[in-house]
Amino acid sequence: MIENFDGDAHLYAENLTTGQVIDINASSVHNAASEAKIYILLTYAEQVINGTIDPTSLIILTEKDKVYGSGVLRFEIPGNQVSLSFVAYLMMSISDNVATNILLREVGGIEAIDKFLKKVGINDTKVKGEVFKGEWISTSAKSLAIAAQILARPEEYGYSIKAADLCKSIMLKHYEDNGFARHLPWSPFVEEVTTMEAFGKYKPIYAGIELYGKAGYTPGYRGDVAYVKTSKSEYIIGLKCTNVDDSKPLNSTNAGFEFSAEIGRLFYDYWGKEEIDKRE
Repeated sequence: MIENFDGDAHLYAENLTTGQVIDINASSVHNAASEAKIYILLTYAEQVINGTIDPTSLIILTEKDKVYGSGVLRFEIPGNQVSLSFVAYLMMSISDNVATNILLREVGGIEAIDKFLKKVGINDTKVKGEVFKGEWISTSAKSLAIAAQILARPEEYGYSIKAADLCKSIMLKHYEDNGFARHLPWSPFVEEVTTMEAFGKYKPIYAGIELYGKAGYTPGYRGDVAYVKTSKSEYIIGLKCTNVDDSKPLNSTNAGFEFSAEIGRLFYDYWGKEEIDKRE
């Protein structure tokens, strides 16, 4: 797959159940996109649980907060208020860039993220500034995967189990499904499917899989991070696709998106499913 990919792939995957590791150029550091927002989320959740910040705090939006890119807060009227908790959801569910910058400032800025990363052993990652305001974050596929592993095994990193649970409850609503999740039996509406009688017939499709992920993309780049849990195993993936062919737009037909989707399918078929489908 990597040989046939029109770009460069950097992949770290680990089956936390069997211990199998796949490392393909995973330690090389490149500029990231929105997948790196997982570092801000981990810092935020830890501070919420230890009482450093109050998730019910209201943030007053300003004209200076507005930046381009994904999200909806850029369209809100300056002077209106939004809770810090909702800001965190917007950052992870629809990758809101305004929400990201607000949360980054509220947790203590670049210094706070750097301090957190060093504490959990992520030493190659540099936070350089706010998103869409110059340089952003550089990181590796392996470090993204470590962030996912913190969600799965928080005690191994001195991270609060309650903070990990808070992160997962927020990440469960990730609406970007063009990448890892495209071919998986997963939906951001799984809560509705599994609790509402009207959707009962769909319940078997979504039963037995949990996916906590974050995707990111910029011209020529695609990034993904995920923690996947099924009835068979648990596994983590960090993926960075650089020098991606940009002859197609940034949608599901983009080479990076399609490659990410196939990686998601491959690992689910071999690590996540109880039985592997017979393929010709």
